[in-house]
Order: sequence, then structure tokens, then C-alpha cells
Amino acid sequence: MGSKVEVKFRDYDIYKLAICGPGRSGKTTICKRITENTFRKNYKPTVGAEFHSYSFKTRKGKAVALFYDMAGQQRFGVVRNLLYAGTNAAAIIFDVSRKESFKECANWIRELRQQSLNLDITIVGNKTDTKREVLREDAERISRKLGCRYLEASAITGDGVGKLVKTLLENAIKNDSIRRSGR
Repeated sequence: MGSKVEVKFRDYDIYKLAICGPGRSGKTTICKRITENTFRKNYKPTVGAEFHSYSFKTRKGKAVALFYDMAGQQRFGVVRNLLYAGTNAAAIIFDVSRKESFKECANWIRELRQQSLNLDITIVGNKTDTKREVLREDAERISRKLGCRYLEASAITGDGVGKLVKTLLENAIKNDSIRRSGR
């Protein structure tokens, strides 16, 4: 009756990934495509943040990525700032069919960098299955100038989503090991 049960709090690594960008850019649909491999046409706007988890394996064993799907509206800036601590990598999602959403990426980079997180930031042109207002070449050039990597994806078709996940996880693991080593 008096048997002892050993409970481990965590037997796997956890990586925190911030998914940011303007409203209606497809952040939630990207997260749903990553974590559930689904696409739904209609989503309600995110209020504050939503959290999605994704399990994967590393050389060290089991790991979990926690995607922090941040609301894009300005009024949620305070909530986002509270959630950025401990972030291992970030993606800024914009809609390639809306030039205005791409112009907002610089503000998102500024918001992330003000947190002193020293993150690798990936800018992601989403909705590549639609009519473009932002050319890939322009987005790549401007992303480089802003010190960020650039990728494209479509949450509807899933194109580019695997590469996005791989890039974010590699950056998160690299940043986490740098932080742990104190460099």
C-alpha cells in the first residue's frame, strides 16, 4: 500500500516559438497546419495568444515545441510582451497578397528585439496560393536588410510549412544551447 511513485516533471526538452505578425496574416492557420495538419477556412481572431504544441525527436530524445500564436492587433502588445520571455526562436508571418502586412514586419522585428532576446527571426510570406502584392525577390532582399531569414508558405496547401518548422526548430535548438552554455 505504501508504494512510492516517482514523478518526473520533465523528461524532454521544451522549445518556445513565437509566431507573430499582423492580424489576418494566417498565424493561426499556420500553427494549425503544423500541429494538426489541418486547414479550416474560418478562424476567429486570436485574443491575446493561443498555444499549440508539437512533439518531435532530437538526438537527445523526445522534445516539444510550444508555438505561441500571438494576436496581431496593437492592443494586445502588453500581453505579447509578457509572453516573449524565454522564447527560443520567432517567425513573423505576413500575407503576400497584402503589401501593407509586409510593411508591418519591421515593427514586429522592433518589438521582438526590444525584448533583448537575441533571437533568430524568420519572416514568412504566407498565402502563396493567392494573388501576390509582394514579390518573393523584394521580400527576400528586405528581409536580409532587416537581418532576418525569409521563407514562404501556404497554410492552405501546406507548401513550405515543413521547411518553416525545420528552420524554427533548428534555430530554437541552437539558441537554447547557446543560452545554456552562457555564450
